[in-house]
Amino acid sequence: MNARSPLTTLKDLAQDTCDQAAQSLGHSRRKLQEAQQRLDQLLTYRHEYRQRLENSMQQGIEPANWHNYQQFLASLDQAIAGQRQAVNDQQRHLDRQQQAWQGERRKLNTYDTLITRRDNAEQQRAARREQQLFDEMSARMTRRQANDRGLDVTTTDSSASTTRF
Repeated sequence: MNARSPLTTLKDLAQDTCDQAAQSLGHSRRKLQEAQQRLDQLLTYRHEYRQRLENSMQQGIEPANWHNYQQFLASLDQAIAGQRQAVNDQQRHLDRQQQAWQGERRKLNTYDTLITRRDNAEQQRAARREQQLFDEMSARMTRRQANDRGLDVTTTDSSASTTRF
């Protein structure tokens, strides 16, 4: 059996591609987590800033400051909307990476299955060859022993043997 068959080469290439897809998938997961963390930070900051506005309003706030708070909250809302879009985009990218990795994994599993089948078939062929050799050696020994005893054995079937004196 060829130690480096084309099937083995294809499996190795598929393994490399699968590993690269897994790395890309991990990178996409980290990017999604980072985007989600930024969104969470913006939401937390907006909540805290809204609390400050409410506290200031309870203590009395000048119209100019109130207007500044409102503008800043509007800016935060825009940033939050943009970050939500970034999270959604990153989630879609992650989904595509997941599908790509799964496809590469299926391809790798296919090659593994083919190699296993090939190896099993080769083992079965080797076992049959070994059994044939054993059967031939056994038949020769039987004929030789029969010849040594003065018997003429022309076939391997014992019922068809003839004896000679």
